[in-house]
Amino acid sequence: MEKTFKVTGALAENAYWYFNGDLVTVTYDSNRELEAILAVMSRQNIDIRHVDAPKNDFQLPGYENLELSTQNVIADAIKHGIKFEVLDEVEQIVKLTHENHVEYIKEGNITRLDSALSHALMENKIVTKEILSSAGIAVPNGFEFHDIDAALRYFDKLPSEFVVKPKSTNYGIGITIFKEMTTQADYEKAVRIAFENDDAIIVETYAHGTEYRFYVQDSRVLAVLERFPANVVGDGVHTIKQLVNIKNADIRRGENHRTPLEKIKLGDVELLTLNLQGVDENTVPKKQEQIFLRENSNVSTGGDSIDRTDDVSEFYKDIAVVAARALDVVITGVDIIIDDLSKEGAYFVIEANQNPMMQMHLFPAVGTSRRVTEALITLLFPEVL
Repeated sequence: MEKTFKVTGALAENAYWYFNGDLVTVTYDSNRELEAILAVMSRQNIDIRHVDAPKNDFQLPGYENLELSTQNVIADAIKHGIKFEVLDEVEQIVKLTHENHVEYIKEGNITRLDSALSHALMENKIVTKEILSSAGIAVPNGFEFHDIDAALRYFDKLPSEFVVKPKSTNYGIGITIFKEMTTQADYEKAVRIAFENDDAIIVETYAHGTEYRFYVQDSRVLAVLERFPANVVGDGVHTIKQLVNIKNADIRRGENHRTPLEKIKLGDVELLTLNLQGVDENTVPKKQEQIFLRENSNVSTGGDSIDRTDDVSEFYKDIAVVAARALDVVITGVDIIIDDLSKEGAYFVIEANQNPMMQMHLFPAVGTSRRVTEALITLLFPEVL
């Protein structure tokens, strides 16, 4: 199907559209696809008469039910004239075609470039640590437990600061961090939360510093993000629960990775974290008092994000690249704890991620956007450059 619009602005022709003076003709297979194509054009300073602009600058109209990373991979494919077909919306599988060149992408950044074995290695945090340690990379000390009783018997041997997490956790799910010695009851709660998410858990030494996510693609660091744990700032009037609801009203916060930031939840981990601070969800914090809902800084669990790509020392970028090579992976997100990111110093790599949530870098809460989805498109289709 084709449809012609009157436009102002200049844009190179591609497989989806062609120009004739101030008219553009768009080719499409469905109204849903047409809506997406027009959205991509409008975001490139093309004014299309009688077409409403997208309601926000991060989602792709017609495809909002896909993960945000996948939406933006499709948007960048359209921009470069690469045809797309969503093969499975639940599994987030997309087929991309440029002339006779075909590529498949799952969940935004899983491609033929990385093996299932590499992803399995990254998913298993114990194996990841062993591989990284063998490559000369600093990782936190820890122990693995396969049943609750064994983990609970370890209480007397715990360091004063430690982390409890599922062995194969993703998105920060099931993680509890203790920054000071805790009670056996609170430790047991953390252990049970971790076991609810996996059949094995890790208890490891807490690494001091700030956590940064390094997005590595093809032996290059394309983006670095500081992730700040889920938190609220008091106003002296509202309860913590009310402050969470106010913060969650931000259009950028949603659920299931369809938006740049995730809504803050008040689940078992959050309530335990509040309890460790001597407050609960009904407490009214003082004005400007910051209350943390979690200790882990994952955006997936309601954290905030700050772009730090231009601030980080090349030393740590090199560490992230070495970690990716050790795991034999082309695309990954490497999490590094650093005291001062501007200069060489002590660090710990705490994990590598097979699905590094590209939307964090596309739409940080603070700082410059890094268009890593477009970098992925051009890696797969170098001929479009």
